[in-house]
Amino acid sequence: MKRQYAIVLLSVMLPMTMVAQSVDEIRESPEYISGEGFGRSLREADNDALKSLISKISVSVESDFSSVEEEVASDEGLDSKSAVKSVISTYSQATLQNTERIIIKNEPNAEVFRFVKRSEVNRIFESRKAKLLDMLESAAKAESKGKIDDALRYYYWGYCLLQSLPNANAVTNASGKILINWIPEQINDILDDIHFIKRNEDGNYVELQVLYNGKPVTSLDYTFFDGMNWSNLYSARDGRGVLEMRPGASKDNLQVKCEYEYFGESHIDKEIAQVVEVMSGRVFSDAYLRVESDNSVAQTSVSSAQNNSEATSAVDEFIPERNTLTLLEAEQSEPYRECMEKVLEAIRTGNYSSVQNMFTSDGLDMFNKLVSYGKGHIIGTPDPVYMAMGDEVVCRSIPINFSFKNNNRQFVENITFTFNADKKIDCLAFGLDEQAADDILHHAAWGEYARKILTEFLENYKTAYSLKRIDYLRSVFDDNAVIITGKVMTRPQTDDAGRQYLSNKYVQLTRQTKEQYLRNLERCFDSNEFINIRFAENDVVKAGVGGEVYGIQIKQDYYSSNYGDTGYLFLMVDLNDPKQPIIKVRVWQPEKDPDFKGLPNF
Repeated sequence: MKRQYAIVLLSVMLPMTMVAQSVDEIRESPEYISGEGFGRSLREADNDALKSLISKISVSVESDFSSVEEEVASDEGLDSKSAVKSVISTYSQATLQNTERIIIKNEPNAEVFRFVKRSEVNRIFESRKAKLLDMLESAAKAESKGKIDDALRYYYWGYCLLQSLPNANAVTNASGKILINWIPEQINDILDDIHFIKRNEDGNYVELQVLYNGKPVTSLDYTFFDGMNWSNLYSARDGRGVLEMRPGASKDNLQVKCEYEYFGESHIDKEIAQVVEVMSGRVFSDAYLRVESDNSVAQTSVSSAQNNSEATSAVDEFIPERNTLTLLEAEQSEPYRECMEKVLEAIRTGNYSSVQNMFTSDGLDMFNKLVSYGKGHIIGTPDPVYMAMGDEVVCRSIPINFSFKNNNRQFVENITFTFNADKKIDCLAFGLDEQAADDILHHAAWGEYARKILTEFLENYKTAYSLKRIDYLRSVFDDNAVIITGKVMTRPQTDDAGRQYLSNKYVQLTRQTKEQYLRNLERCFDSNEFINIRFAENDVVKAGVGGEVYGIQIKQDYYSSNYGDTGYLFLMVDLNDPKQPIIKVRVWQPEKDPDFKGLPNF
């Protein structure tokens, strides 16, 4: 019996002895950097071990971060060593993917050993550099499409990522440009080409025309000084913006600041959030602009839009629809115009009951949700376009600025109203921005009707999330739809020696049934004051069979009162019946599929 106990005891102790030998060998090996941690739980011990490991990595790479000390946000007395440690800590959760873990002692009073090969440290930095270069590419694409909010955000976040790299002063792009100088130049060049022009005053509101490089900006975020303080964040859309002044405040000599830091939105990416928080950032004085009077700059823009078919007025023109679809003549559009004037007046005065008879039951439900979507203010005097599609007439581009009681974010949306054959408003939607719509409406490979249906579907789809139309979403998802949600995870694994480690990031895809997805979505609707979705970078492929069936890959920026993320949405939608689109597949992915051919990459 004693012999059996001895064998059992030996079998229990042997793995611990092997682990101890392994830890000692790694700790003493020059090939590794290691750290140990202690805590009541494994999580606490693991975090302590990571901190220790980060400290050791910081010492080993300190000479490569010669200029980081003055770039790190911290209290006075920051020295080079602590500055480097602060920067390396930004790699702890997001990009320290190749560290390995040995559990020396389990809970309670856990003990964890973390280590990484010295050769892997450079790979960690190369991963962040690749992310930086990808972000700069996205910034350039956004700028080319007039999405100046995205361009400034990506350039600034990229600049912060750059500062967290070793030898940041020597990092170059594919053209050999030194990025530490090149990125600020790009930001300043963009800011120099932005103009805010006062177009009108309406009570406490100042209506703006916002131009970039002489053309209406597709999207831009800004704040303004109201004489006492800087405002909440406002969004300009398709050249339209607004300022909401304090009662009695002067509307002269107004100063605005273009947003570029996006500190509050950096949480959509944990790695960026950590870097932006640690780095002190750089002040771009060119972001502060004076609102110009409605002078020759504005007049030239308006005159050019009226006399030159290649120019655009930000106030009254929707480029894709004017250029690609036949509009109703003035006489034909008159009854719809009269109706819309009454609806707009009802929105301005809050007398919603006065126009109830102008809607169908579905349309009225959507209208009630629209006027409940924050505080809405119609920008300027809209001059919408009217177009016929079958027995329907669409009124496009009513710009409304929305603000929210418990949030510091404001949005401008171009609202689209659709009339049925009885001349009643049957549908309302948040329109795509001009660039996103243009990507579809100028797709010469498809017929004009198909392009219009695609645009209308995407507008209704994103609107359903903002207005929390769970019934609409239930109607457009096929009962057997493939619905896959995703989130970025790290996969803990155990090797033959019992060591646990973290492999590279991967996407955890979760397939849900239609009812599971809608049930979770309904809980999301209930817990958020607002939801706002922006689409960009459309890739649309028509399926080879099935008639009007399309695969859509589209970049989605998702904002809500308590959450935000960015990623790529894939939809496969059957539009053979334009009255009843059917989503067959819905997949979210964190990265774009560069070889997209109409199917999701999963």
